Amino acid sequence: MNINPIAGYNKNQPAFQAVNMKYLERAKKEIVNRNTITGHLLTCLEYDVKVFQTISPQDGVDTIKAIRKLLEGNPENWQNWINELVGEFKYLAKKERIEQRRQTKKTKSCQ
Repeated sequence: MNINPIAGYNKNQPAFQAVNMKYLERAKKEIVNRNTITGHLLTCLEYDVKVFQTISPQDGVDTIKAIRKLLEGNPENWQNWINELVGEFKYLAKKERIEQRRQTKKTKSCQ
């Protein structure tokens, strides 16, 4: 997966911590061709975050925010589904951080 940190501000690319470029480029193509994005794009991103875990939840949030930025002003912008996915990804990111803290505490207490 191509996940690049975005440095500096560029008009065409929103500044977020880390955006999965594969999904951002795919969203750009769909917006040019269809004037919206497909549910398939969001479903694939959701599976990569939740099922396959090839993308971290926080990177998923940043990717969705970047896609949302591209869709601003579009009447069919998938706003509800995007908001729901962002909420789920934030929950997973929080859960991941809690689990990492637990693992850290376990290793410290055993030493």
